[in-house]
Amino acid sequence: MDNLKIGDNIFHKSNSSIAWTVEKIENDKVFCSTLIKETLEQKKEIFLMTSIEKCAKPSFISGGKTRSNHY
Repeated sequence: MDNLKIGDNIFHKSNSSIAWTVEKIENDKVFCSTLIKETLEQKKEIFLMTSIEKCAKPSFISGGKTRSNHY
């Protein structure tokens, strides 16, 4: 994962329900943090580069309903 940068959002492969934010990268270690919504507690963790996946970039889909003038 060569294109990983500080500030990127990632998932740990064992639990993809928690998004982590990259704070620091050293060798093959990635220092991350996340915020627990229920308790507003900040949690920090160190992951190996091989155990994480980068979050997909949000995509914008435009396709509103067409308006019909039939009565």
